[in-house]
Amino acid sequence: MKRTYSLFGWLIGSSLLVVSILAFLAGNHDFLLNFVDFSFLVALPFLIVGGFMFIIERGAFNVTRYAFRKVFKTTQKESAFIEDEEGPLDNKDILYRTYSFKPTYPILLTGVALAILSTLLSFLFFV
Repeated sequence: MKRTYSLFGWLIGSSLLVVSILAFLAGNHDFLLNFVDFSFLVALPFLIVGGFMFIIERGAFNVTRYAFRKVFKTTQKESAFIEDEEGPLDNKDILYRTYSFKPTYPILLTGVALAILSTLLSFLFFV
């Protein structure tokens, strides 16, 4: 758990540093507007990658993988027969397989935190 918090802190700190540098180098005189824009743009890849990793961890694509294996099973049998090899006999383990990626939650939380920060700053200063 400590590693999760340290990775989250490192990701959020480096992201805010990159956002600050980008907002400063944008050349516009409105630093806060650039900061809000760039923080949201930096949050998007974190949200997409973290969300995709979260979906894979939950096994949302296991049924699809199982179906493709079942459809292409005949071609695998023919190639295994030609090469005199035995292929995997049971593909049911694909349905119940789970994955675990350690950086999933830090990446996802970094994206959520940056998106919330940019939304709050935009409502506080520009509305």
